[in-house]
Amino acid sequence: MKRNKIKKIFDAEKIAAGEVVERPSNVVKELLENSIDAEAKEIRVIVKRAGKGLIQIIDDGIGIPPDEIDIAFERHTSSKINRIEDLERLTTLGFRGEALASIAIVSQVEITSRTKENDQGVKLILEYGVIKEKKNVFCQIGTDIKVKNLFHNVPARLKFLKKDTTELGHITDIIQRYALAYPHLHFIYTHNDLTILNCPASNDLRTTVFHIYGKKVANLMEPINYSEDKISIHGLLGHSEISKDNRSYSSLILNKRYVISDLIFRAVQETYKGTLMIGKHPFFILNLELDPVIIDFNVHPKKLYIRFEDEEYIFNKVYNIVRKFVEQKFIEKEDTNIYSEISNFTRSVDSDNQKTIFQDPKKIVKELNEAYSDELDKSIQLNLTDGDVVDNDADLSSADTLLRGNYIDLKNFPKMRLISKTGQLSNKTYILLEGINENGESGFYILDQHAASERVNKEYFYDYYENSKKSKQILITPLTIEVSPSEKFFLQSNMNEIIRLGFDFEHFRGNTFVLRAVPILMGKTPNLELIKEIISDITEIGKDKSFSEKLEEIINYLSCHKSIRGGDDLSLESIRKLLIDLAHCKDSFHCAHGRPTLKFFSFKELDKIFKRTV
Repeated sequence: MKRNKIKKIFDAEKIAAGEVVERPSNVVKELLENSIDAEAKEIRVIVKRAGKGLIQIIDDGIGIPPDEIDIAFERHTSSKINRIEDLERLTTLGFRGEALASIAIVSQVEITSRTKENDQGVKLILEYGVIKEKKNVFCQIGTDIKVKNLFHNVPARLKFLKKDTTELGHITDIIQRYALAYPHLHFIYTHNDLTILNCPASNDLRTTVFHIYGKKVANLMEPINYSEDKISIHGLLGHSEISKDNRSYSSLILNKRYVISDLIFRAVQETYKGTLMIGKHPFFILNLELDPVIIDFNVHPKKLYIRFEDEEYIFNKVYNIVRKFVEQKFIEKEDTNIYSEISNFTRSVDSDNQKTIFQDPKKIVKELNEAYSDELDKSIQLNLTDGDVVDNDADLSSADTLLRGNYIDLKNFPKMRLISKTGQLSNKTYILLEGINENGESGFYILDQHAASERVNKEYFYDYYENSKKSKQILITPLTIEVSPSEKFFLQSNMNEIIRLGFDFEHFRGNTFVLRAVPILMGKTPNLELIKEIISDITEIGKDKSFSEKLEEIINYLSCHKSIRGGDDLSLESIRKLLIDLAHCKDSFHCAHGRPTLKFFSFKELDKIFKRTV
């Protein structure tokens, strides 16, 4: 690589500047990008005390010449651009020339660097922006930079840093993103002498995903590769089984830079339409290559958010490309598998030659409907419609069920039918109940089954957390769970609090934990994927604040996760139990998020509506 000299940038004031160092992870990001720009093949990140004590990055890149190393710590000096116009042809990660200067002002920096043209390297020591020492030293080709005692000269900013586990989570996240962006590089990351991540140089994105997210996730991702003149997209698209509750888990790498783009996230989300549950987001790792001229990386101090020249073009282009792969991998392929599986169990016998004949699976539903229709008592069907909304789970031999399930459909009259025996309405969200309110008025209640269940679960978790009176469900076969490095930090640092919620986690090795017990309401055999989803989501909730500060939000999440859902079909016994449990709650009338669980309508109100009373 032919390197350019580090020098002052013309018209530097026109380049969007801003404080790039708010927390240790910002330092890690800036230094990582410098190492990548220096064509390093191996990057070693060493962190102590979540970056507050030490951030050290060692690379085997091209290094910095002795006569340029002190200039590198002046503001708006760069080897990557010379003037504002160069931003239109930007191919490097760093470009503003303010990162090293900003870092040096709020820390003690020690940097050693050597180029292949020099037999010796140079060592520079700075304290809060002031050069204290510069000397020649023998060292390897590349750069070794140490950032110590971050913000010790700015106590106000130091005070606003979060606890170590939170800051470490941010550091881990950014290292993971760049490991995914550059799978061909070797990333080694340690904290307090413990190896957190070791991603060998492999040129294989799936292997890097395996190192970060585990075998299960790696196996549930499908490759996407597309290229044309103006755009190329490659990476991995996740199956619906590993979809997430928010989009922060996915990684978008644009021209080798990790970025956040609402436009592209929305485009990819749209491509998954019809394959994901409502409220879920696809998990993906996408690398986009676009002409730098149509992208503005210079709209955010940390170069994290971007802007496009023609947003409509980019949205449509990304949507059309990714949608084809989603249809092939997650729609057509899955439909084929479903019909294939049905065919294996759907056979009829030709009476003439006794040969087994496979039926067309698409005819099955029609044939079954015709068979049931012939068995119905004609007298029961008299004066009823075709029963287009009959519950599929209903007992078809029951006249009562048929009478309730069919609409009365007469001319000039509203289409209506009787409600079910349980009082659960057809949307399976609300339940109609007769009752007397606190003032002794008779009438009826409408119960929101999800809101009621959520309130019951919230008080269960709070009671468990505060008193630990309730018993746990010991798993007959403990679950072995692989987590990401950031999830590992969260579990380890909040283990006591998580145990107080009823989950018995035990660290096994590396990023693997063993789950031995769960709260009883989780059931005897909790689903492994459900537990992994819970870990991911509460890690996301608790990453910026302490567990105690986020306790209610975490409990609300767990309460919602295990609640009866709108759409769940409930038996009389289930409804009665739900009502009794709700009655024992401290706040029976509001769900975990404050919505009402019950609404009362008195017969007096009905009398007024029907003009029986004034």
